[in-house]
Amino acid sequence: MFYSNLRNGGTILCYVLCLRPGVSLSKSVYQSPSTSLVKPNASVTLNCSHKIPRYDTVLWYKCSVEDMALNLIAYIYYKTPTVEPSYKGYFDVKGDGENEAFLHILKPRQNDDSGEYFCAASIHSGTET
Repeated sequence: MFYSNLRNGGTILCYVLCLRPGVSLSKSVYQSPSTSLVKPNASVTLNCSHKIPRYDTVLWYKCSVEDMALNLIAYIYYKTPTVEPSYKGYFDVKGDGENEAFLHILKPRQNDDSGEYFCAASIHSGTET
């Protein structure tokens, strides 16, 4: 989070979203933008793309500044989006898990949404019964 005092005694509050480029052995997961300053109540969209054959899921994580825990926000399996319950209404995910997904931060919430955001690509490992 970034604070700046104005001459008339006001304060500007901005959120810093730091993004790490995707890491994989094949170096074919890409995330953008690399950094973003977001004003309160301004939405932002993050992009993740990959070219890994047979990978069908893109996952989005956030590492918060307070506890450094890596929390799953949302994922998209093929074209089916899922937002974790505690993030519904604040985040949305769209796209296609086979190549590109977008994480929309709809309503940034002060400290709650400050942190580093990561995307990952994977193969869904669920089994059918």
